[in-house]
Amino acid sequence: MVFATVGGCSTHRRCVLGLRTLRPSPLYFSLTPLRRNHPMAITAADVKALRDRTGLAMMKCKEALTATDGDLEAAVEHLRKQGLATADKKAGRDTNAGSLGIAISDTAAAAVLLACETDFVSSNDEFKAFVTKLAETALAAQANDADSLMAASFADGTSVNEGIVAMVQKLGENMKLAEVSLVAGDTVVGYNHGGRVAALVAGKGDAGILRNVAMHIAAANPEPVALTKDDVDPDLLNKEREIISALPDVASKPEHIQPKIIEGKLGRFYKERVLLEQEMLVDNEDGANVAAYAKSKNAEISAFVRLAI
Repeated sequence: MVFATVGGCSTHRRCVLGLRTLRPSPLYFSLTPLRRNHPMAITAADVKALRDRTGLAMMKCKEALTATDGDLEAAVEHLRKQGLATADKKAGRDTNAGSLGIAISDTAAAAVLLACETDFVSSNDEFKAFVTKLAETALAAQANDADSLMAASFADGTSVNEGIVAMVQKLGENMKLAEVSLVAGDTVVGYNHGGRVAALVAGKGDAGILRNVAMHIAAANPEPVALTKDDVDPDLLNKEREIISALPDVASKPEHIQPKIIEGKLGRFYKERVLLEQEMLVDNEDGANVAAYAKSKNAEISAFVRLAI
């Protein structure tokens, strides 16, 4: 006779051949791990982490996490099996190249910089057409930053986020929506120099005159950082004052007159970095600054944007 012990209970059974299937004791069931009946709660942080990895839409990421019980790596694999997450392995690559696109309506204009890895892709006609499509979408959605545009959709209903992921998959390089800007005014113009430098100008007056100003902005070196003196970032001004105060010909002067010297030397900074104070570079024979040039042409400038690779 043979005896077997299962779950602490001794059960009689036949020897070797013709063994009967034993019925587990109640104790066996009590020791078996319980299977979870409810899926793991998916948090917003989980969804964001997967989105950062893959570049896919939030809903797609949530669906993948739900399907894999919240396991991030399994969710990435799940998406890759669907052909949706090939951008994941490219996400860490540097994006030092790119292209600029602009879109203009009667009273507004948008500029978009989409970064990629190489000049080879940035010069690709399909890539450049896609960047223009992004600018048109930014204009239609009135998106004035990258987050706003990423949340928008193309005319066919595809999200911008999904569109970028699809382009990554197609062209094989990491891409990043680096900058998005919008201007509005009575008259709006833009100038795009080969997808490398783009400028938008809003104001009043003849569009041709304002376009000359846009060309000036694209060509200016150093580039303008503000429209007027009052628009200059205070932190930038303080840094400039700090640099000027350390110059030997300023530091050697009596302390009580240094502030006046510093403010005087800021005049050069304004002429180099403030748009309306810069010498006009286009259609200007008498050396007038941008403000004087616009006034002489019965034009006004109310806003500008400059983006560059």
